[in-house]
Amino acid sequence: MGQFPTNDTIIGRAMPLDPAHVGAPNALPAWVFENQTGVLGTNLNGSVLYVGAAGSISVILGGTSLASVRTLSLTSGGAAYTNVTAATTCSNNMAQGLTVAITQNGGVIQSLAIVAAGSGYNPGDIITVIEAGGGAGGATAVITAVNDGVPVAAQAVEFKGIQAGSILPVAVDYVTALTTVAAADIIVGR
Repeated sequence: MGQFPTNDTIIGRAMPLDPAHVGAPNALPAWVFENQTGVLGTNLNGSVLYVGAAGSISVILGGTSLASVRTLSLTSGGAAYTNVTAATTCSNNMAQGLTVAITQNGGVIQSLAIVAAGSGYNPGDIITVIEAGGGAGGATAVITAVNDGVPVAAQAVEFKGIQAGSILPVAVDYVTALTTVAAADIIVGR
């Protein structure tokens, strides 16, 4: 593993990445000096990662929240809908998982209710309601509000081909997966 400075202008404190910090995100801080409960979590809270071995790593960027859909507003009812529950696609390709219950009249959607709130959405995102089987279409809605909360692993960004001895170019809140780099090869800096 390479040697990394811990008292320069980039970081003032450092710790090795513990395997317990990798995986499912939770709200508890991973830093001892931030966590007065003595129970460490996975939240690296905007840390810098020094990677001492070449490989790939998946992280959730600093400041990312769950962003599940709280409310949405129907903008177009579309045509030929028959099912009770439908999936959606979104103008924001980082968003996923929203499903809605539909109320329709003559195949035109009259109202939507959230069944699964998904993650990664932003207010103003446009969703399209997709019915299984394909015949229906054209219904759209706009996301009007989202819920904050601990993000999910599906919101992670994968960095491939990281060079040994490099600094990940982003602030990181969570490490969700190490594909070819071991936790022992990473130093977390603040």
